[in-house]
Amino acid sequence: MTFVKSAASALALCVALGFATAANAADAKATDCNHMAKQVSTAFDSAKPGDTVENARAEERMARQYCASTRYAQGVAHYEKALELLGKS
Repeated sequence: MTFVKSAASALALCVALGFATAANAADAKATDCNHMAKQVSTAFDSAKPGDTVENARAEERMARQYCASTRYAQGVAHYEKALELLGKS
């Protein structure tokens, strides 16, 4: 009986650690979105008005929507496109 309790405790610990690791991975991706959002914001501060700025703003809006929907990879890709349009890539 003791072995069963020990095995169940070990399994519970492994599951708990697995969930903690998954949560940290999600935070890292959200952090990537936040970092890219700051870069794009800074790039807009020095951008000259024009069509590329409007296209970059559209990319930024899409990036925010993807990041808010926890689709971080797509969000970061749109932030990267915005930076490219602003000549900051």
